[in-house]
Amino acid sequence: MPLDDGYYDRLEQANAAAHWLRDFTPRPAPEPYIWHWEQMEPLIREAAAEEALGGERRSLTLHNPAHKRGGGGTICSLIAAIQLIKPGEVATAHRHTATAIRFIMIGSTAHTVVNGEKVQMEEGDLVLTPSWAWHDHAHSGFTNDDMIWMDVLDAPLAGYLGVQRREMYPEDTQPVTKPDGFTAARIGGGLMRGFTDARPERALAMIYKWEDSYGALLNAKESSPFDGVAMEYLNPLTAGHTLPSMSLSLQRLRPGEHTRAHRHAHSVVYHAAQGDGFTIVEGRRMDWTKFDIFALPPWTWHEHGNASEDTDAVLFSLSDLPVVEAVGMAEEEEGEYQEVVGTIG
Repeated sequence: MPLDDGYYDRLEQANAAAHWLRDFTPRPAPEPYIWHWEQMEPLIREAAAEEALGGERRSLTLHNPAHKRGGGGTICSLIAAIQLIKPGEVATAHRHTATAIRFIMIGSTAHTVVNGEKVQMEEGDLVLTPSWAWHDHAHSGFTNDDMIWMDVLDAPLAGYLGVQRREMYPEDTQPVTKPDGFTAARIGGGLMRGFTDARPERALAMIYKWEDSYGALLNAKESSPFDGVAMEYLNPLTAGHTLPSMSLSLQRLRPGEHTRAHRHAHSVVYHAAQGDGFTIVEGRRMDWTKFDIFALPPWTWHEHGNASEDTDAVLFSLSDLPVVEAVGMAEEEEGEYQEVVGTIG
């Protein structure tokens, strides 16, 4: 006996739905996409013409075109942005449940304070801001040069889980309460732990200096056929992924190197930290140069190449691998070289 229309009306009134009538049309998936620096730099520089933003971040978020304008992330779980701070300017102190990172693109005259520890930021440095950590940024004003970096937050993930919160600090800046190098000393440069240090944190307000990170790549003895000489920024508390929601990596493509293709269940955001190169995505070539940012959705065939025969190309990347692993869905497939049938960007 077929169900009458009144049944479905009663379901709707009960805020329920018939599973057998569900819509199988998938929601738009994120697309492979590249934000070229030659387009983005004039836009972020133009934003600097605004004299003051009341302590707000002068930041341009990068939304994947598959998502509605102003919504969604760069990939499903993470959103990247380009931030500029002017000489003498302060980005006021706040904290939020979303974890954030900064990768410094241009400049060396700004600092950030995270939970009372001040760190000077220079090009190529990586700064971590764990969930619910107080943080503010300031430009010393010693030079007339703007400071620019890439931000990435797991805000889309926090929003999806319904745990996103934000709180402003009572003052524009927080006091510096810890001595220089406090975190590095606490963990013995990533190699030691004090007998009395039994804190339950899963992430620290770390800074990874470019000279150390790139130096590690130069000294590495092994390479991957899919990623070149690649290393993950280590979490010294767990010896695992950089952050609970993000894996952060640096990879070196040697002169003329062209990797084989592979695909995996996690999404990745790349930033070209050095050099020129290309990434072939599902048979389409995407050319990139220094400071370009590009996103790859999950389960996307991709391979990388260095366009130079003389110098290294270096990619900084972030992925949601820790989250995908935590829910038991991590998977990877290896391939060979793809036939190029088109272009992206």
